[in-house]
Amino acid sequence: MLLFYDKPVPLDRNVHRTAKLKHAAGGFSFAKTTNFVPVAGVEFAAAGREYPIVFSGSEVHTTVPVILVGLRRDENFFVDADGQWQDSYVPAFVRRYPFVLAEKGDDQFTVCVDEAYPGFNTTDGEPLFDAEGREQPFLRNTLDFLREYQGQMKRTQAFVRRLHELRLLTPKVVQVVPKNKSAFVMQGLQIVDEQKLLQLDDQQVQTLFRSGELSWIYAHLLSLANLQRLTSRLDRQGHQTAKPAAVTATPRIRKRSRVN
Repeated sequence: MLLFYDKPVPLDRNVHRTAKLKHAAGGFSFAKTTNFVPVAGVEFAAAGREYPIVFSGSEVHTTVPVILVGLRRDENFFVDADGQWQDSYVPAFVRRYPFVLAEKGDDQFTVCVDEAYPGFNTTDGEPLFDAEGREQPFLRNTLDFLREYQGQMKRTQAFVRRLHELRLLTPKVVQVVPKNKSAFVMQGLQIVDEQKLLQLDDQQVQTLFRSGELSWIYAHLLSLANLQRLTSRLDRQGHQTAKPAAVTATPRIRKRSRVN
């Protein structure tokens, strides 16, 4: 799931020997036209203080937790006109840009970079390789971040499987009622059914507690209060009514990374 990648290509130490990365002005402008962003379970506590966390997809292999950053298609309330992210927590999915992991086969992935990113150039910024093609500190730190993100998303995928096995997810239709505008709904979302959660037996609850996933569930449930905050942002911005769209996403989880 690429969302805002326009021209992702494999990062190659020969092809990109002289490449540099500079954070472009308006650094988060690339995320202005998405109304959701995937999040890992470990991010729930921080993200849930500012955004509603819901689950997109209905099947085990297509379900992924996402934060809602807008209520309509091509609308992100948290990226301002200057391309700055307005609130304090920026999800890891966004922070990893312009790098991304792509499937290579045999449970491997390769590191890709979006060549369309304005800060990807050969004249200014952090070098990715030295003259001999060795990875430089900036790239090594980036690879560490990508591997950590990969591991957390794998853990999150296991969490989602457990939610399905325990039949805790239930469809959620979000009704948005802006001031002086027509109401609309967002579909294709799921949330944890708290009543079903309370009906789990002691062993099931202990498993969720020992894994740390019970805290993720309650962070998710508490975050739903932020749906009203999104509606308030819509009211303040005074946009013209746009066509709402269901949030759909498919997680892509791989195991190992390398640079060619």
